[in-house]
Amino acid sequence: MLRNYLLIAVRNLRKHKGFTFINVFGLALGLACCMLITLYVRDEVSYDNFHLNADRIVLLQQFENIGVSGGKLATDLKARFAQVQNTVRLLNTTPLITFQNTAYYEPKFYFADSTAFDVFSFSMVQGNPRTALAERNGVVISASAARKYFPNQNPLGQTLLYNSKTPLRITGVMQDLPRNAHVTIDFLASYASANDLVGYDVTTNYWGGNTWTYLLLAPGTDPATLLAQFPAYVKSLGDPNSAVWRFNLIPLRDIYLKTELVASDRLLYVYIFSLVALLIIGLACFNYVNLTTARSATRAREVGVRKAMGSSFGQLWQQFLSETTLYVLLAVLVSVGLLQLALPYFNTFTDKQLSLTSLLTREYGLWLLGGIGLLSVLTGSYPALVLSSLRPVLVLKGSLTAIGKKALLRQVLVVGQFTVSVVLIVATVVVYQQLNYIRHKDLGYQREQILTLDLRDAADNQKELFKQQVKALPSVVSATRSFGLPGSGRLRGEKLVSEFVPKGAADGGIVRLTADGDFLNTFGIKLLEGRTLDPNRPADRQAFLVNKAAMKFFGWSDLAGKQTGYYTFQYDPKGGYREVPVRGDVVGVVEDYHHADLKTTVAPMLFSLPDGWEGQMAIKLRAGNVPMAVQQIQTLWTRSFSGKPFEYAFMDDTFNQTYKSEVRTGQVFGLFASLAVLISCLGLFGLAAYTAERRTKEIGIRKVLGASVPSLVSLLSRDFLKLILIAIVIATPVAWYAMNRWLEDFAYRTDIPWWVFLLAGLLTTIIALLTVSYQSIRAALLNPVTSLRSE
Repeated sequence: MLRNYLLIAVRNLRKHKGFTFINVFGLALGLACCMLITLYVRDEVSYDNFHLNADRIVLLQQFENIGVSGGKLATDLKARFAQVQNTVRLLNTTPLITFQNTAYYEPKFYFADSTAFDVFSFSMVQGNPRTALAERNGVVISASAARKYFPNQNPLGQTLLYNSKTPLRITGVMQDLPRNAHVTIDFLASYASANDLVGYDVTTNYWGGNTWTYLLLAPGTDPATLLAQFPAYVKSLGDPNSAVWRFNLIPLRDIYLKTELVASDRLLYVYIFSLVALLIIGLACFNYVNLTTARSATRAREVGVRKAMGSSFGQLWQQFLSETTLYVLLAVLVSVGLLQLALPYFNTFTDKQLSLTSLLTREYGLWLLGGIGLLSVLTGSYPALVLSSLRPVLVLKGSLTAIGKKALLRQVLVVGQFTVSVVLIVATVVVYQQLNYIRHKDLGYQREQILTLDLRDAADNQKELFKQQVKALPSVVSATRSFGLPGSGRLRGEKLVSEFVPKGAADGGIVRLTADGDFLNTFGIKLLEGRTLDPNRPADRQAFLVNKAAMKFFGWSDLAGKQTGYYTFQYDPKGGYREVPVRGDVVGVVEDYHHADLKTTVAPMLFSLPDGWEGQMAIKLRAGNVPMAVQQIQTLWTRSFSGKPFEYAFMDDTFNQTYKSEVRTGQVFGLFASLAVLISCLGLFGLAAYTAERRTKEIGIRKVLGASVPSLVSLLSRDFLKLILIAIVIATPVAWYAMNRWLEDFAYRTDIPWWVFLLAGLLTTIIALLTVSYQSIRAALLNPVTSLRSE
């Protein structure tokens, strides 16, 4: 019986090649999109799953919106709370690593406790994980780093230089971490040597250091129960800075997907792409249902004869469901080919390394088989029901009224398809409009022709001498040194002296930027009132500039007699510290500018003169021969910082990199909007072809009676265009709501103008009209003699 069903299905596929192509190709496109997004989502939700204890590891968050915590907390919590089975600290730095004539700045360098291999599942290739980080100046390197520094050599026991000074002995080599890890590590050095090598205390204080602290909880521990005990613990410390602490425990597998600590909006994009996958596969299924039910009349006599010969409802159901399954299997084969072609481009879009091999697992094979079965049932059930329920007496008499009543469902499906298409087109336009707004918004500073350098760990007098030499170059307009550059968001968090905290302020915190006297001039930041800070005035060492946002924060209308200040800290040799106020006059007000990205509002800021930590340098170049200017700066660099690689960036490029995620989102939306329109138009093309075929005799009669080609095209296109207009009306509020929610992530955003919806509607209408018109014109141009003979 099954063989008979398949034989009939194959005959139908061969007989109606056009409809077969539309059905198979439409389903294949939908399946390829679905598999692409499945690969993407699987990768996103699998972050950090490779750790055996992933379900018991949490990140200790001490301050809101950042992942760092004081180095002393790890040892304290392990000693005081039985629920904390183990702890490990990771401290990221970017040192210069040297081996013989090879030298690189390494951004994936971490200091780690010796417990790192007990808490995390880092796999060692060489060395003993229990002792590798016990050696004070020992370092474990990744397999990639081993190939980079020691090609064709055994790295174990070799010595690397940290910042050209301190030798680190290689005690182990570990496998490269998977790409789906929230941190990527090339070097793990002993945390015991961190204080000496980074130059400040990251071990014994509760508030400083940039350390990420991970806790391995005892089996069965509820993180919320442990967190509830922290307030009493904090109170027992009596730390004067504890008022600004905001403790939280973040599950390891949530760090990448559900927080903004290492990536932004990842969970949102998982939801969006998953929804898009469902919509795309839904469009493909709609096409199949539409075309199959529309062609019910051509199969009606077959069904009538079969029923008259004794075929049961169940047998007919199985026949048409088998036919659908064959379509789906063919579509799966085609979709794999499409997926193979599309994957390299999709990887470029999403900045991933997805591979088809990740789908070649027993688990995914079962899911695929289940998906094929489910898709066959969902797609084929309704057409099978329609065809199997035809009454043989009426069918053989030529009465097909029952089939005609199914037109309403086809109309609903067409409206649904184009509603999705319009929403995706609007989404694409709005994303690109927001990106264009970001690129052209006045940020309050100039970023064109600005080259940036990271001076890192050089001595302060070396940095200043290099700056003065660069400023003297004829190709340089200005140069400045600061703690952080505009757009980077890098600032120093301070606690205001109590007397300067405005009433109603949440915690008295404020951000401060240390920068030299050339900072405003280099970036073209406007001074609105007062004067700039002068490094040659001793009094200005404790003076401040503020921005407009700070004026509003403090409630000031002018600068007359205004002062402010923050707390620094003085350590007690026996342990602990006390707060020391630093007060000073406010001598100027600068225009607000965006020191962070446009997802955050401009924060109240203090500006003060350098205190030795200003490692970022910006150089304003004259328009003209930029390559020559870069070469001159490189010559000075080589002379000033011998042995250190010359690495630079242009601020424009850095700015664009900040919004790389949004650019990729726009590209992906554009891709899927195009596919949605293509799939919808495939279905519309098939329906128009079938409608024209069914009305061939009517068209012939109308032509004999004098109907013109335009009137016939209008007649055949009118009903479809009505459905497109209904889709546009439904899609408009849906798209407006969805894109407003997306724009909420930006503190500064564009409005969604009315013309976006008009543009999406016009594009959809024009594409649909072109699709329908081809078949309509073809039918209208047919010789009426041939048309009238067709029946």
